[in-house]
Amino acid sequence: MSTQKRVFIIHGWDGYPEEGIFPWLKKELQNRGFSVFNPSMPELLRPKIKVWVEFLKEQVGALDENTFLFGHSIGAQIILRYLESLPEDTKIGGAVFLAGWIHLTEERK
Repeated sequence: MSTQKRVFIIHGWDGYPEEGIFPWLKKELQNRGFSVFNPSMPELLRPKIKVWVEFLKEQVGALDENTFLFGHSIGAQIILRYLESLPEDTKIGGAVFLAGWIHLTEERK
């Protein structure tokens, strides 16, 4: 198990890592000793839940209690769907959502 605390910041639809509060949040977390990952999610204008979840899985790799997830807008749904896909006994440090939303039309799944 790693001792380095990691945070993954997942932006929303048509978002990007340097928008809004993300640069500030990244800096604040780094100042507190976290490794921060703020990937640019694929297909920004036409996100597909399954594609984003698979991309997040690749980005995160091994999870443990030192892994934290932050999702904005559709990023919250991506994190929830990702967590839903994991074994029931998987432990993480936590998840925080900002302005999250869950429902998409059938074609977005």
